[in-house]
Amino acid sequence: MNNIIIVLVGPTAVGKTYVSIELAKLFNAEIISADSMQIYKGMDIGTAKITENEKQGIPHHMIDIINPDECYSVSDFKYESEKIIDNIIAENKMTNIVGGSGLYVNSLIYDLDFGNTKSDNEVRDYYTNMYHEHGEDILYDKLKEIDPTAADKIHKNNVKRVIRALEVHAVTGKKFSDLSTDIRKKGNKYDYILIGLSMDRKILYERINNRVDKMISDGLIAEVRKLVNKGYGKNLTSMKGIGYKEIIDYLECNTTLEEAVDILKRNTRRFAKRQFTWFLRDNTVKWFDISSTKDIDSTVNDIYKYILETKNK
Repeated sequence: MNNIIIVLVGPTAVGKTYVSIELAKLFNAEIISADSMQIYKGMDIGTAKITENEKQGIPHHMIDIINPDECYSVSDFKYESEKIIDNIIAENKMTNIVGGSGLYVNSLIYDLDFGNTKSDNEVRDYYTNMYHEHGEDILYDKLKEIDPTAADKIHKNNVKRVIRALEVHAVTGKKFSDLSTDIRKKGNKYDYILIGLSMDRKILYERINNRVDKMISDGLIAEVRKLVNKGYGKNLTSMKGIGYKEIIDYLECNTTLEEAVDILKRNTRRFAKRQFTWFLRDNTVKWFDISSTKDIDSTVNDIYKYILETKNK
């Protein structure tokens, strides 16, 4: 049983943290966070990072591993996480992968490797979604950061080519300008059971709005101001994340606080919709609706039974 990995996915604010902890207790598991924002140190409130109390003693990995101005590729995440998974298995424990960053999740449940095909759909779609949400500037800025040579040769309006260069770096950790090979998705490396959490959209959006209000009351503005004062500028990939760019606009007097909060809520709702769309494409996901939080423990039990049944097939 311990070589089977439980993968828990779903949109932000759906309740993955609570469910993951309960499952970890039931299966004697450790948790690997598959969240591309929670890897950053000092970015706690805006990323809804799990607290020590919420962990309830369950070991968590891949949280607070780099500073906000450091680069970290998907291949870095995959390499480090697989070492952790192997160690967990060696300790005769189970692994729970939990998160909403689709590319991080897929880097672990699929082998991404070099090949001669022209593109990788998962990677390309990830950056395409980023383009549709944020525009070409964020993609081009990221390319300039990781591969200035390629950025000099590719016009920022050539979005398709920019995305291709980012694909190569995201999966291989190598610069597009130094690499002539392509990438492709191969077979599965691990046995896994993929669980998805869903929720009525109206309820989810209300939870998102309430979460943003709590972030503000918990000190999000002070957190962002502290990061800025440490020299972490708004052009960093980390500081362009949802929850940070909106508050930076407020701090720079580009918006009022009320406007910033409204924009943050809107951007988070849109992000949740994209996350749900991403994971819906995988027909191996078993979905569980948790719209009624009163019955969440019952749903956890249903998930537990499903995992046991699937494992024994």
